[in-house]
Amino acid sequence: MWFLYASIVLFNLTAFLMKKKLRPIEYYASIFWGLFNAELADRFTDKYNMYGFFEPYFIEAKTLLIILDIYPAAIMLIINWYPFNRPLINKFYYILCWSAFSTLYEWLCLKMGFLYHKNWNMWFSAVSYPILYGVLLSNLKFIRWLEKNK
Repeated sequence: MWFLYASIVLFNLTAFLMKKKLRPIEYYASIFWGLFNAELADRFTDKYNMYGFFEPYFIEAKTLLIILDIYPAAIMLIINWYPFNRPLINKFYYILCWSAFSTLYEWLCLKMGFLYHKNWNMWFSAVSYPILYGVLLSNLKFIRWLEKNK
């Protein structure tokens, strides 16, 4: 559990202390979009018993710590540091680096015992992360478009 608590402190401290480049509504809407997508993905993966947190078929307060304390902070970090005004290659590498970090972090979570894989493997995650981050960043562009065209 020490790894979970250390992750929560590190992610949230970094998100709190970083220089904010976006407007509050962009963080707020992106966090809720990310949580919605995570929940949607978890419903499908639960149906096919692919992966989960701590113990199968049981939602615990510890699981909520991950969903409510790590996911929002990670989303804030990803969208805050995204190189919006840089060349496409920089954007590609940015998403690739976050995907590699996320895959490594997932592997550490597996080793620490608060994540388990059944019908899932690290390759599925490595392929999924760039897609998920692309969708998250596309949603941020959509939020900006909505704000501009209201």
